[in-house]
Amino acid sequence: MPGNVRHVVGIALVVIGVALLIVASFLAYEELVTKVSIPQPPSLESVLYVLAVVTYKVAFLAVIAWSGAILITRGLSALS
Repeated sequence: MPGNVRHVVGIALVVIGVALLIVASFLAYEELVTKVSIPQPPSLESVLYVLAVVTYKVAFLAVIAWSGAILITRGLSALS
């Protein structure tokens, strides 16, 4: 790949990776400030529901952050 194209692709990958990390951080902060509603009285089903929702959200944020980190790594390796 010519040097100029490789440089542009590397910068694009780094920018996309940083954008994904910023989005993941914003979504995580948004989830932190919102409350999870637990039906009253607390029962086993409601606790399991909250646990499932929290696990789903954490996994979603982890995949976004992981893909952003991979894109940044690939972009930096393309720049060198």
